[in-house]
Formats: sequence, structure tokens, C-alpha cells
Amino acid sequence: MPLPDPTVPPPAAAAPGRAEVVVVAALLLLGTLALFLSAPRDGQFWWSDAPRHALNGAFIKDFIAAHPWHDPMGFAAQYYVRYPALTILFYPPLFYVILAPFYALFGVSEATALAVVLLHDWALAIAVYLLARRWLGPVLAACVGIFVLAAPGIALWGRQVMLEIPTLAFAAWAMLLLRRHAATGRPWLLYLGSFLLLCAVWTKLTTVFLALVAALMLLAGRGGALWRDRHAWIAALLFVLGLLPLVAMTLKFGAANMQSVQGIADAAVPRDSLAGWLWYARQVPGQIGWPLVVAALLLLPALLLHRAAAPRLDRADAVLLLGWLGIGYLFFSAIALKEARHSTLILPPLLLAAGLALARLLPARAAAAGGVLLAAATAWHTARAVPVPTVSGYREAAAWIARTVPPDSVVVFSGKRDGAFVFDLRTMPRHDITTLRADKLLLAIAVRRSLGVTQRNLDEAQIADLLDRLGVRYVVAQPDFWTDLTEMARLQAVLRSPQFREVARIPIVANLPVPDHELRIYENQHAPVAGAATITLDLPIIGRSVQGRLAPP
Repeated sequence: MPLPDPTVPPPAAAAPGRAEVVVVAALLLLGTLALFLSAPRDGQFWWSDAPRHALNGAFIKDFIAAHPWHDPMGFAAQYYVRYPALTILFYPPLFYVILAPFYALFGVSEATALAVVLLHDWALAIAVYLLARRWLGPVLAACVGIFVLAAPGIALWGRQVMLEIPTLAFAAWAMLLLRRHAATGRPWLLYLGSFLLLCAVWTKLTTVFLALVAALMLLAGRGGALWRDRHAWIAALLFVLGLLPLVAMTLKFGAANMQSVQGIADAAVPRDSLAGWLWYARQVPGQIGWPLVVAALLLLPALLLHRAAAPRLDRADAVLLLGWLGIGYLFFSAIALKEARHSTLILPPLLLAAGLALARLLPARAAAAGGVLLAAATAWHTARAVPVPTVSGYREAAAWIARTVPPDSVVVFSGKRDGAFVFDLRTMPRHDITTLRADKLLLAIAVRRSLGVTQRNLDEAQIADLLDRLGVRYVVAQPDFWTDLTEMARLQAVLRSPQFREVARIPIVANLPVPDHELRIYENQHAPVAGAATITLDLPIIGRSVQGRLAPP
């Protein structure tokens, strides 16, 4: 099919009025509120990174409150010693900076962090709706916005404290504004769109592929005039300058991220295999549901129909949608680490394609009705068949510790969800408790266990003595956690020796199969060692180590 002449604008839907935008935004806000009410929001973290992202925002809030300008690195090191789930340098920091004032206003909690993620989800849905309004009528465009909230994969990560939805919200608004700049040439749209794209990259680094998509779309929309536009060169220069600090931070602290790109021992599929290049395609039905997949695929034959009233894509539109999907797909497929959540960033073009297919295949009223049915079916499927995972018990363990242990206590945690326990302890009213992770004391792990682990080679007597010297009063332990490793088996033997007394058992309750079913709390029967101890902790994820005190400053 020949591409249309770019000098002849295609028929487009009328620009939405202010009243329409307000009504649709309110409708999408109700959908966002439904997601919030259906999400775990009381320390019931499932995904291991989620409590770490939540804790990073608490660190920014606490850092600003303490304003330790005389020794910021010392403050960060001491904070990690107390709350050893901090990953502030491993990820771009923008989301945590946004999260900090919300924590200051509403308190540090999973609910607050989740609300901030869902505010981004709402903004994402509005941006996709406005982008859809370039071609679609108000009802069908609003349905595309609802697709964003209702699609199972997006709804899942919108109800976890993760970076996928915040970065996608910035990206969608950036592409919307840059597409409008390509159509109008207005400089402020170029600058604001470039800034929001930079914000997306400063939220999650993988969004950087959209810079190429944006450049190709602008070139398709403006042609040779783009090269002669000084605003385009200034915006590009500012974008590159804005990337430089993030590049430097990634090179210094992001060795694990670089390894994930180049190759990892525990990859789901070999990167250079056919299975590796088809891996993300196989995830799409689970991410948006088969009805939306089928509707999106129908756009290809629908483009062959020549209906006068049907929406038509010009060259810049085609480059935007195909580039967003195609370049993004190649980008993520080339990365060795495969996780379905990564490709959340390339789902909007598929949702837009579903709406466009309906508009091209059906009369206006039938297309709108089809969009409503498709949105309702997707929402029903997500609500009934794809519940958001939830794991509880870690907050209860943190609450038990907070109300029981003496002031300035040192507690060891040994279990799968150390991040959840550490963050939940940070949400408690008292902040004098230091948590040590058993894996940090006894093992050296290369980012995650599947990539390699080295044991410290301590016998049971040495482990018992170490716990005494560090002033450990209580240990919170998941039974049989990693006890296939000699060192962790010895720790469990120490906990079951006369030196420790079991004082509580807390069940772990989840709505999906999990390996952790119970936490046991042990009290050290030895008197704590007097005086403040110092400890050095290795951080292989950023290639550094930190030292701090186990007693408050």
C-alpha cells in the first residue's frame, strides 16, 4: 500500500474540547481509583524490587529532612546499614524524588507509594486517550484510555511500586507533545516533549530507545525543515546534556545493568536464538488479553480498506506507532535479561492499533459500541481472572519487632523478602532499630544467587560469636531459607541451639504459590556486647562497599 503524500494532511478527528477532556479524565480517574482499591497497600509486597523502590523514596525524604550537607555519602552509608534494601544509585532517581514529598505529606507507606504510581497510571491513560483523539472520536478514544488501565499487564504493574508505569507516563506525554510539534512546528511543544522524554529516561533507563523513535517521527513529519530549525538542535543538545549525568551514574554504579544487556547465566532463553527474539511476542496476549491482540492485528487488513470516513495515518503517525512498537521490540529482545514487565513500554501502540482497527472496519457508532464492549470485557477479565499478587506477614513481623525490642536494637533478617521486611520496619513509628541481612553477613552474592554466590566459611561457633559481637538481640528467619548452602544451614542450627529462644511464629499468606510460608522470631539469650560496633557491607550490585555504625550516632 503506498504511503500518503505527507504534504496533504489526512482527515482527523476534531480536537477535543475542554469539557470532553475533563469528563474523560474524570472517568479515567474513577478507573484508577478502582485499581487502587483492588491493590495490596499495607506492606503486602510481592515483587522483590517493589519495596526497594518504595524505600528509595523514603531515603530521599529522610535525606532532605536531615540535610546532611557536610557528609552526604556518610549519611547514605549509615542509612543503608540501618535499612539494607536501599538501591538508590542502581536506578535513575526521578521517581524517588517525586515520591519524597508525598511521603512527607501522607507518611511513608506502601499505600502512599502505590498512590503515586497510580497517579502516573492516570496520566498515562490520559496521554494515550489524547493521542488516540488524533484519529478517533471521543467515545472510542476514551475506550483506548480505558484499555490502558484495564489491560492485565499494565494493571499488574500499576498496582506494584515499580518504575514501568511512571516511566511510560512520561514517555507517552512526550510522544504526544512531540507529535503535535511535528504537526504544528511550535517550539514550546518540542522543548516540553524533549524534557518529558528525558524525565522518562531519568525514571527508567530503558526508555531511551524512544529518543530514536521521536527523532524519526519528527523527521517524517517536518522533513528537511527539521534540519534548518535551530530549536530542534537546541532541544537535541539539551537532551544529550541531560543524559550525561545519568550515563556517568550508570557506568559507575550500574555494572549489573550492563551485564543484563550483554549476557547473563540465568537468562530465560538465549539472546541469539529464535526463541529469544520471539519471547516478548509470546508475552503480549497475557499483557493485554487476546481480544485486544486480535483487534490490534486487524489493523493491517483494515488499512487496505478505502473508506472515506475512516481515520487515516500520515507518514509521521505511521513512523510513531510502528517505530514505538518495532524499535522497542528489537531493543528489548536484544537485552539478555527477559522479563515481561520490560515490554510494558511498547504496549501503547498496540492499544491504539486496536482502536484504529475498530474505527476503520466499522461505522462510527458501531466502532464506539465495539470499543465500549472491548474495554468492559478487558476490565472484567483483569478483575476476575488476573488478581494482583499479594504476600502478607512481613509487616506483621516488622510490627512485632517494633513493639517488642529494646531501644537501639540490632535485628537480623534471613529470608526471601528482605526488602519487604526492611521497608515495613521503616514505616513503623520508631526508627532506632538496625536490620542486618543474613545473606550480607554470611555470603557474597553477585547481584542475585543464580549469578553466583561465595560463602564466608564460618562454622557454627563463629556464626554465634559474630551475632554476639554485632549485638544482635533478635533474628527474624524464614525456616529452611537457602539451607542447601552450608553457611545458611549453620545459621539455622545456631538459631535452634540453646543460645536462641523462639518467641514468635508469623504465617505468610499469599494468593499465589510462594516458597515462603512462615517467619520465626528468635531472641538471643546472651547479653548484648556493650559499645557501638561498626560493620562493612559489600554492595556487589553497584560494585562498592559501605561502612557504618550499628548503634545510633
